[in-house]
Amino acid sequence: MVDINKVYRVMADMEEIINLNGKQLSVVNDLVDNILLSASAGTGKTNTLIYRIAEIVKTQRAQPDEILCLTFTNKACNEIKERISKLMGKTGRQVNIATFHSFCYYIIKAEAKKNTDVFVDFIVFDEDDCKDIVKQLNKQGFFTKSLQNFINLVKINRAVYDIYSNDIVKDYSSVVEQLFAKDQDKINAVCVNIHYRTDDKLKRFLRANGAGLVAEYDKQLKMMHGLDFTDLITMVYVFFKDVQIRTFWQKRYKYINIDEMQDTSELEYKIVSQLFVKNHILLCGDYFQTIYEWRGSKPNSVLACYKRDYRPKIIVFDENYRATRVLLNASYDCLNKLFGSKVQEIYQNKIKAVSSDEGEQITVKRAADAVEEAAWIFAQIQNLSTAAVANIGILTRSNKYNQRLSRQFELYNKKLPDEEKIKFILVDEFKFFRRKEIKDVLAFLKLLINHYDLNSLKRILKKFAVGIGERTIAAVTANEFKKYGISLADFIDKKTYEFAGEPFELLKQAAVNENIVIFDVESTGIDTSSDEIVQIAAVRLDKDGKIKNKFMRMLKPDRRVGDSYHVHGFSDEFLQQNGENPVTVLTDFIKFSSDAVIVGHNVEYDLGILYSQIRRLGLKIQHFSAYYDTLEIFRRFYPGLSNYKLGFLSDYFAIKAKPTHDAFDDVMATAGLLNYAIEKNIRPTSAERKLLVSKYLDQFRWFSVQMNELIDNSYILRPYEIIAKVMSVTRLKAFYEKQPECINRIRELYLIARQMDDGHADPRDALTELLKVSALSNSDLDRILLQLPRIPIITIHQAKGTEFDDVFLAGMQEGCFPAYLALKEGRIEEEKRLFYVAVTRAKKRLYLSWSQRSDHGRENTVSRFIAAIPDKFISNN
Repeated sequence: MVDINKVYRVMADMEEIINLNGKQLSVVNDLVDNILLSASAGTGKTNTLIYRIAEIVKTQRAQPDEILCLTFTNKACNEIKERISKLMGKTGRQVNIATFHSFCYYIIKAEAKKNTDVFVDFIVFDEDDCKDIVKQLNKQGFFTKSLQNFINLVKINRAVYDIYSNDIVKDYSSVVEQLFAKDQDKINAVCVNIHYRTDDKLKRFLRANGAGLVAEYDKQLKMMHGLDFTDLITMVYVFFKDVQIRTFWQKRYKYINIDEMQDTSELEYKIVSQLFVKNHILLCGDYFQTIYEWRGSKPNSVLACYKRDYRPKIIVFDENYRATRVLLNASYDCLNKLFGSKVQEIYQNKIKAVSSDEGEQITVKRAADAVEEAAWIFAQIQNLSTAAVANIGILTRSNKYNQRLSRQFELYNKKLPDEEKIKFILVDEFKFFRRKEIKDVLAFLKLLINHYDLNSLKRILKKFAVGIGERTIAAVTANEFKKYGISLADFIDKKTYEFAGEPFELLKQAAVNENIVIFDVESTGIDTSSDEIVQIAAVRLDKDGKIKNKFMRMLKPDRRVGDSYHVHGFSDEFLQQNGENPVTVLTDFIKFSSDAVIVGHNVEYDLGILYSQIRRLGLKIQHFSAYYDTLEIFRRFYPGLSNYKLGFLSDYFAIKAKPTHDAFDDVMATAGLLNYAIEKNIRPTSAERKLLVSKYLDQFRWFSVQMNELIDNSYILRPYEIIAKVMSVTRLKAFYEKQPECINRIRELYLIARQMDDGHADPRDALTELLKVSALSNSDLDRILLQLPRIPIITIHQAKGTEFDDVFLAGMQEGCFPAYLALKEGRIEEEKRLFYVAVTRAKKRLYLSWSQRSDHGRENTVSRFIAAIPDKFISNN
């Protein structure tokens, strides 16, 4: 339970330091009404949100883990976590604070074991990983990015159109048909060539073959135990269609706070709003900072739904604590000029500057061309004090303009002595986890957790394995191998080498020797590093596949079952009365399963929590002969099924036993599937499989030895120690030894892993967390700038959520900002909001610049947006 007195003391201390204004206090103290909070940049929204959470806990309206706070950037998420931990200590760390994508990741992890055919050891594939899959499918040579965008469009709209059946290809065909019939604009937007011009040939191809393309992409992703970013959203949408699952998550939280609501797509709102029932909701954001409509955000629709369904109290923050009076008044007058009555509708009392600092006027520079513009910006920065350099941001509308400025700055720096050089960094360089050398290290780490990640395996084989090239990889991944259930992953599996090329030999022998143990567990929750087993069920099969012995025990956990009661039905009272000492039960299970071949359906979770609890109880770690997963077996031998849930498979293959949420029933259903697979698939194809695999074993042998050493170490070493081990065991260090900048970035990854690791989680759980963070991190701007102050050259989209003392907004000419394509397509409203976001990034000084001539000698016109700023706030240069 929370130490309420401690929370009281902390709140009292902090309230002496920070005085909330009346509207901020109303948000903190109103814990009954639903609230819609409009808060523009610098009005104290984050501070208010943190105090509201503390007040909820202080007044005992909810426990910390019953509070959910969602935001849409990693930066905002980390800031809230840090500040709430500082305010509330350990209590604050129990509050659920996450980005929307990481929250979806958590839900899928929770549901994967019991409700889906998603492997519990799934890895999130980032955009580059997914691009590799698309490239392999792109036999016609279309623009890969267009195919990737089309796949995402179809998968998202499957949920939007709500088209779900047991035939995924049929579903995707319906989606494609509707997109071409109803949303030609969306189709045209993705059907472009490398020059971003409409590709009619691609449109014809996708209309005829698009559904099959998406289905094959999905199949390959799932075979590698992978999910993409779109899956994170659409799977949760599907989960919430199930009343039992939806009700479970509704009861999980009492207070839900959603930040940056203007960035929410209709589908995202449809998902998260299903948690709103009977809970207290706070939605906050700023309508005029909506800059992601191109990515699906629909603030008007979201706001209308929220107001209609939840009748929120509307509160508007109109006191700005960030900017000087000049900058605040200039940005507000600009907002009025751009959006007129809409501004008065929201900000009836206008936005007022709290600061007494009048501040400097906004500087506008007209340059002859882009070269002179860059020279002027460089000179202005040279004139700023050294202390100010760490707080400077250079913003543009496009990456192309960023690169142009960066090239010019490099030329100017070359003329200066080292001590006078100005350090800049481009937006692309923020993508630390997308650097080639970091992706290489992460590929090794992914394989340790998920050796079915064939993208990572292929990446490593091509770069760091001796004697294995494209032809070998193509040969062992051909259909001839697949039809016998052979995976590229088998060539790094110890079992394959122990039995001369038959990866299933140990399973076959165990069946004859009556040494197969099938098991399943129920637990207090999904965190394998801290949750506990409450039920464990297992059977040992005889040579005929019938039950020889069974093991069925209840455990008395130290922690409460909480919401997991709704899954397995075992209450705390029941377990206290019927459960046994965990040490006794698990010791007995170790004896029951000693040296057995373990089998389960989606068994990674069961093994993970078993290993973790055995370790925490101080028992000797149980090493099984091997383990096999019936989910993996059926995906291999029956790749065309609509799904691979235990219930579906038991019906499809007429297995007598049917699964429930009782561990023993699931074990019996899994036993039936295993017997079927052994008799129908594994034994009949053994000779062909062994012959094919044995041809290539020697080429993979040494690499397999390296990988298995790393896999063994992953159970005992911390993630940062594993990174060091990768560098010492593999050829990666030698590969990059002549590229010191790459080696330095790998060292930086080591430090990140060390900083993230609290040492309490199971080593493999900690490694999984590191991989999750790397996949879901789009930018590491703050971390990089803290380590070494540099001036970021970033797009306005990249600058969202940041602030600087001095902001240089370059490229302020028509066709550049607003962008040419936006003008051509009539999308000027979002360009206006983008300009407002840009000018509100500045706290002290704002510089606007534009060039009269383009690179091709054409005359430019000054951006219309500069005219939206009243002349009284401008100083022309």
